[in-house]
Amino acid sequence: MSTSPGGMGGLRGLIHVRAILGNIGVLVLPDQKAISNAYQAFDQNGNLIDETQQAAVKQLGSKLATVLAKLA
Repeated sequence: MSTSPGGMGGLRGLIHVRAILGNIGVLVLPDQKAISNAYQAFDQNGNLIDETQQAAVKQLGSKLATVLAKLA
């Protein structure tokens, strides 16, 4: 996951980080999430304003938890 103040949400950086982690043997989930316009995407408490974005983040977190449980 990534976020940035720009329109791409840190997607360009996320692509490189995923490639680097994969090259050093880190298990990288195939799903990813980039949130653009971070200065508008979060409320004053740090919560995502858009419920669709929040659901996508929760879904990715759930997938990560499932993978971690299988590795344990």
